[in-house]
Amino acid sequence: MAKGAKGDAAGNAAAMAFNFTSAVGIILANKVVFKEYGFSFPTAMTVLHFAMTTLGVQLLLVMGFFKPKPLKQLDVLPVTVSFCSFVVFNNLSLQANTVGTYQLMKVMTTPVVVALQYLIFQVSLPMQLVLSLAPICVGVALATVSDVGFTFEGLVWGALGVLATCFYQLFVKSKQSELGCSFFQLLYYQAPQAMCVVMVMTPFLDKVTGEDGLLAYSNKASVEAVQWIVLSAVMAFLVNLSTYLVITRTSPVTYQVLGHFKLVVILTAGTMWFKEETSTNRLLGMGLALTGIIAYTTLKQNLPSGWEKRGKQGSGASKGADKV
Repeated sequence: MAKGAKGDAAGNAAAMAFNFTSAVGIILANKVVFKEYGFSFPTAMTVLHFAMTTLGVQLLLVMGFFKPKPLKQLDVLPVTVSFCSFVVFNNLSLQANTVGTYQLMKVMTTPVVVALQYLIFQVSLPMQLVLSLAPICVGVALATVSDVGFTFEGLVWGALGVLATCFYQLFVKSKQSELGCSFFQLLYYQAPQAMCVVMVMTPFLDKVTGEDGLLAYSNKASVEAVQWIVLSAVMAFLVNLSTYLVITRTSPVTYQVLGHFKLVVILTAGTMWFKEETSTNRLLGMGLALTGIIAYTTLKQNLPSGWEKRGKQGSGASKGADKV
C-alpha cells in the first residue's frame, strides 16, 4: 500500500473511532438524562444538541480550524430539511410501529442509500461491496428484529424515515462538492438552521405546558440533571462533527456499515459484560453481520466508493477539513 493510501486509511480509521466513541458517549448520557432524570422531551433535546453544535463550530472557527465561506442559506437548506424530516418521521415510525418493525426499517436504510446514490447522483458501488452488504443487513435484522407487525400508517412513516435519513447522509456528502466547501463550512450553516427549525417543531412534538411539560421541568430541574443534559449536548456536537467527518472522508454507505458495527459491539457488550438475555438468532445474526463488516472493510481497501469523481470537483475546497 502506498504511503498516501496508508495515511488515508489511518485518517479514516481515526475518524470512525472518533464517531464510534462519541456515539457510545451520547447513548450513555441520554440514558441517564431520559431514565434517571426523567427528561422526556426528545425534540427539545435535539434543539439543545444543535445549539451546542452551533457553539462548537463557532469555537472551531475562532481556533482557526477553518475559514467561513459565504453560502446561500437556501443551498444548505436541503441538508437541514432532510435532517429535520428524519427526526420527525423516525419518531412517528417508532410510535406507529412495533420495535421490531422499526428496527427492520432502519436496516433497510443501507440498501436504499446504495440505490439512491446510483439513481440520483450516478454513484455506483462495486458489486463486491454490494454483495458484502447482504450478510450485514441480514445479520443485523436477525439480531435485532423480533416482533414484526405492519400497518399502513406505520409503513408510511417508516418509509419516509428511511428516505429522509438517506437523503440527509447523501446531501452531507454531495453538497460539499456541489457548493465547493469543506464539511466545517457546511456544518457552520446547517447547525443553526437545524436548531431553529427543530425549535419551531418542538411545541408540536413535545409536551411543553402542564405539570409534566417542558416548562415545568425546566423550573424544577436539579443541577445534576442540567449537567447531564449539557454533557449530552457536548457529545451530540462531537457526534455531528464526526458524522460529517466520516461521510466526507469515506461515503454514506461506509457510514452505514459503521453504524451496524456500533450496534454489533453494543449487542456483544450487553451479552458478555451485562449478561443480557440472548438467543440463537441474535448470536447468529451478530456473527453474520460481523462477517459482512469484515468483508466490506477488507474489500474497501482496494475498491472505490464511487464518489471519487464527484469529490474531485470540490477537492480544493475540502482542504479545510485536513486539519482534523
